[in-house]
Amino acid sequence: MYSKEFHESLNAVEAAREANIALEPARMTAEEKEKLLKQYHPDYKTSEFAVLKVGANSGEEVPHELCEMLQAHSRINPCEIDLEKIDYDVDVLVIGGGGAGASAAIEAHNAGANTMIVTKLRIGDANTMMAEGGIQAADKPNDSPAIHFLDAYGGGHFAAKRSGRNYDNDSRRRNIPQKNACGKGLFRCGDNAHAAG
Repeated sequence: MYSKEFHESLNAVEAAREANIALEPARMTAEEKEKLLKQYHPDYKTSEFAVLKVGANSGEEVPHELCEMLQAHSRINPCEIDLEKIDYDVDVLVIGGGGAGASAAIEAHNAGANTMIVTKLRIGDANTMMAEGGIQAADKPNDSPAIHFLDAYGGGHFAAKRSGRNYDNDSRRRNIPQKNACGKGLFRCGDNAHAAG
């Protein structure tokens, strides 16, 4: 039923079973974890990154695939674009139809702007929906924006821009009721979180 190679693997597992059962793994130090991550994890291996040579993030290291995409030649031929021929004329163009884009478009429309959304798929079928994790905010008496900031900032290894993280933290707390009012479809999970519906 199994191939020869698979049987060899099964035999190796079986031969090591008793030793593995008896093994009491030692707790790794922070240095050992860092070394292991740099050796095997694609987000930590230096060989998985390249330095961007163009754009606002020039000089920063990004994954090879992203670097190749950002530095590639455009698929749009500028010679084929006629700027005199305007197909759509709007006051506000929103790029992206996820939670943020849809909310921005609704707000712009409500303020009287002629608004258009362009999105890669269908409206609402964006990364906000695909994340499946939802949104987190400090909106309970036993929580605070300061605690939430430290949780989120620390979760990113304290590498994020503090000003952006602080703004994001405060705006989430204020915007959850607004997003529900706009029809975003957030709902509570227990007492602590809102998840994308």
